[in-house]
Amino acid sequence: MHAAGVYGPVAGAPCPPHRRDCLEPAMKRPRITDIRATTVTVPLEAPLRHSNGAHWGRFVRTIVEVETDVGIIGLGEMGGGGESAEAAFRALKSYLVGHDPFELENLRFMICNPTASLYNNRTQMHAAIEFACLDIMGKFLGVPVCDILGGKMRDAVPFASYMFFRLANKDTGEGETRTADQLIEQTLALKKKRGFTSHKLKSGAHGRSAYRADLGAEKEVRLHLAQAEERRLPAGL
Repeated sequence: MHAAGVYGPVAGAPCPPHRRDCLEPAMKRPRITDIRATTVTVPLEAPLRHSNGAHWGRFVRTIVEVETDVGIIGLGEMGGGGESAEAAFRALKSYLVGHDPFELENLRFMICNPTASLYNNRTQMHAAIEFACLDIMGKFLGVPVCDILGGKMRDAVPFASYMFFRLANKDTGEGETRTADQLIEQTLALKKKRGFTSHKLKSGAHGRSAYRADLGAEKEVRLHLAQAEERRLPAGL
């Protein structure tokens, strides 16, 4: 049991013989004092092509910092960003200052309750802030976040390459991936550089009428990778 803001039994309750924490000072839990959101862009080697057109050449993310009164800062991340995203996070500051990062369900209701979210979608913002609160919890307790969430299942997670048809970089002229041969070259180069053993192809860049061409390119890549006994992931549609 714990009283609000402290670990240990409720004030005034008798101490069970097996509870050592009754004999130790109560631990004050952290409280949120500030929240900051910063947009970052990560440049790509070349614009990515997909069924909706072409990516503009950068990945955009919002890094969220949640500061507490015990000097711990938790980090979270949200896809997308810009001035509107940063302003939306600033608008949540009045909700969050003074909140206990351990109270995740209360946090969810404050940000995503039906009234607050009636005319907007705060799900991504809540996810980034919850991410930061979990980071605070792990740092405060001195344990990996996976221990808070039930324990880790493995020590490492393999990554897969994500293959795209690409436009040429407008500044360097490099990076174009238009044909099956170029796709094979790109895949094998990533395998050699990063050691990938799984590869996913984002097809659909040429539209439905040319989908057979995408499948043909995929088969060519599979054939070359099969010679190295690689594992492949299904193509993304």
